[in-house]
Amino acid sequence: MVGLSSLPGAALAWTPHAGSPAPCILFVPLRGPASEVLDFQWASLNAAAEDVVRDWGLDSRVSRWPAGGVSGLELEDCVRLGTTGVPLSVPLHVRREGLDARFHAVAVKDGEGFALWLLPPVEEDARALRETLEREREARRRAEAALEESRALRAREELLRLALSTARMVAWEWTEARRAVTWSQEADAFFGQLPGTLGTTLPGFLSCVVVEDRPKVARGIEQALAADGPYTLKFRCRHADGATHWYEAVGQGLRDGERAHRMVGVVVDCTEREQGESTLREAEERYRLAARATHDVLWDWDLAGGGVRWEGVTGELFGYGAGPSGHGLDWWEARVHPDEREGVAAGLRAFVASTGAAWQAEYRFLRGDGTWAHVLDRGVLARDAAGRPVRMIGSMMDITERHRALERLSQEARFRERFIGILGHDLRNPLNAITLSARAMRRRSTLSSAHQQLAQRIETSAARMGTMISDILDLTRARLSGGIPLNLAPVSLATVCKQVVEELTAAWPDRYIAFDVEGRADGIWDADRLAQVLSNLVGNALEHGAADAPVMLRCMEHDAWQVLEVHNPGAPIPAAQLATLFDPFRQAGVAREKGRRRGGLGLGLFIVREIVQAHGGAVRVCSSELDGTTFTVTLPRDTRQARAPGGSAAARDT
Repeated sequence: MVGLSSLPGAALAWTPHAGSPAPCILFVPLRGPASEVLDFQWASLNAAAEDVVRDWGLDSRVSRWPAGGVSGLELEDCVRLGTTGVPLSVPLHVRREGLDARFHAVAVKDGEGFALWLLPPVEEDARALRETLEREREARRRAEAALEESRALRAREELLRLALSTARMVAWEWTEARRAVTWSQEADAFFGQLPGTLGTTLPGFLSCVVVEDRPKVARGIEQALAADGPYTLKFRCRHADGATHWYEAVGQGLRDGERAHRMVGVVVDCTEREQGESTLREAEERYRLAARATHDVLWDWDLAGGGVRWEGVTGELFGYGAGPSGHGLDWWEARVHPDEREGVAAGLRAFVASTGAAWQAEYRFLRGDGTWAHVLDRGVLARDAAGRPVRMIGSMMDITERHRALERLSQEARFRERFIGILGHDLRNPLNAITLSARAMRRRSTLSSAHQQLAQRIETSAARMGTMISDILDLTRARLSGGIPLNLAPVSLATVCKQVVEELTAAWPDRYIAFDVEGRADGIWDADRLAQVLSNLVGNALEHGAADAPVMLRCMEHDAWQVLEVHNPGAPIPAAQLATLFDPFRQAGVAREKGRRRGGLGLGLFIVREIVQAHGGAVRVCSSELDGTTFTVTLPRDTRQARAPGGSAAARDT
């Protein structure tokens, strides 16, 4: 384009240089509040268009062109082009400072705007116009293809970024040409480091690795460079906040001849997986150590396939091989003792068919050497979502030694109790002789007062020894004979209570015993044994109750039951003793008065309970600071019916 100052005042026609592109201006719409198009403004110009705009002073907005001396292209035509997409071809006149230029303007829709080419007039060079348009269309196709490729590349990059972020990994590349490492986005944050920590060098990356793992990582990188193929490397990194994470690098080394020229790979954050695997290893180790500590044989029964996998220390226990082994359920069932096989197998199958979760059985199991082991077998059942049993896992424990120890203890206990019973029985004869001799000495009038007291003391001590021997014999009967024997007969419980009260009143002349009977008091019982019960309970109340308060004995009728209550005010029985109060050889606290009942064996309340239960009844105690202590005995009206099958349980539930 020649300068304007050298041109005469005649009209000019623009002529492009040979091979040069036509001026092209890209316009975009300017919209109002309602998205209506108010104007068009250029967004970009090619080099030829920049010359035209500069030489002729074209405004950036189409609406201002008429005022600037440009005619032929109206704003309404441009709006219609944007709406319909129909190309626009008009002659364009430019006038400035007395100079006039003519163009052939061609407008084509481009996105929301349009592209405007300023071509030579059609009548002068139509062929040049077609060639120029073709070149522009080809350039536009190439530009659009490049733009589309750029968009696809950005989309792939975004997809890769999202995939790496979702999978909690980053990608990296090292090339020999650049001697640098290129990381994907957010790599510093991925390794828990401040921005810029990793850099582009391998030493920068190694600075994030924990000190103990750096030699291993460095060797792994060297081996990956030396080999042509994939590699895997696991390591730990210390985050800036002090936390330690596990990572796994997976990649590929690429070689050009004998030299590695490129390495690519990804790094995965496998902290959760490593923690899960560590927890699983610890659980397996605990499981293995527990099996060794308890000498259990572990088994896993697949109910669908029918196979049972045995593992643990089977070789040490049963002699069937030390390693894991697989057998069917029939193999196990054939080795259960014949006397117990049917019951154990039926119990297992019934359990699987039930809704239970845990199974347990004790039986004898055949060892590999032909001997029998006593085992405790336990298992838990796993079910699917529909509730069907699919798997059962358990352990078989050898309890042979424990079974033998319990048997020895049982034999020793029976021997001791039998010995105590025999001893107590044989002691009665010499004790009776001592009692009779002391009583005969007291009757002699020639004895002095001191000798009389000595004889009285001998007789009292012998009576206490007799009580102890009776208690020991009752204990032996209760343990060895399944309960204290009874002599049942019609009994008036009021008479028994009155007799016991009179005997204890004589023994405790300074204490008061209140006695009350309400309703019926007759039934089928053992009168002597019930007198023993009342003597123990009332005697305990006198011994442990308040010295200045009476002991109350009540005999009451309650529906089909007879109820006895022995109450005394005073300090309560300690709560720690209540749970074991009726156990043998237990004392119900310390006596408040040292006198006639001290020095017992602690069998009184045990014998009370045994006698009451032998009658089909129950005994309980309530003790508090406010209400004092009350022992309540509940007896069935007819012991014969209560001792029938099912009667005793009903009595105890009352």
